[in-house]
Amino acid sequence: MRRILTFTNFLGLLMLLLGGWALWAIQGDNGSRSLNLPSDLDNQGPRTIRLHFAKDTGDGLVVEERTIQVVEGEYTMGRVLEELVRGPQVPGAAPLVPAGTPAPTVFLRDGTALVDLPAAYRRLGYGTSGETALIYGITNTLLEFKEVEQVKFLLDGQEVESIGHLSLLDPFRRAGQ
Repeated sequence: MRRILTFTNFLGLLMLLLGGWALWAIQGDNGSRSLNLPSDLDNQGPRTIRLHFAKDTGDGLVVEERTIQVVEGEYTMGRVLEELVRGPQVPGAAPLVPAGTPAPTVFLRDGTALVDLPAAYRRLGYGTSGETALIYGITNTLLEFKEVEQVKFLLDGQEVESIGHLSLLDPFRRAGQ
């Protein structure tokens, strides 16, 4: 007569139960891993934003305050990046990207703004100073939001080392953090 519950079968059953418990525990933690897209219901109506553009002299950034009208269902950070790509309205400022360039997509997750640059940004052909103005213009604009602690860049949905010159491997933070 053969024994049904051998030592090997017992260990296999134990591993199956432990695996099931681990899966249940991980799935119960999913709430902390979801994307945190903040509700913009409180931000409807006129809102003053601060956009960071390149100086037309090519040596740094200039801040432009602009009032925008946020409509119901509109994601404010996405709208801000659209305004940034639209270009400056103040003298002494230069656009970060050529006219007609699509705006990046932005998501907020646990204090990190994930900026997904469209594939067209790899083909901009900027030198070091142009690329630095682009990345820091976007970064400083998003760091104006109190809920953003750092900014991480993706290119066409993928992590990349750079789009030419500046390393995009690590997130960008406020000075002094």
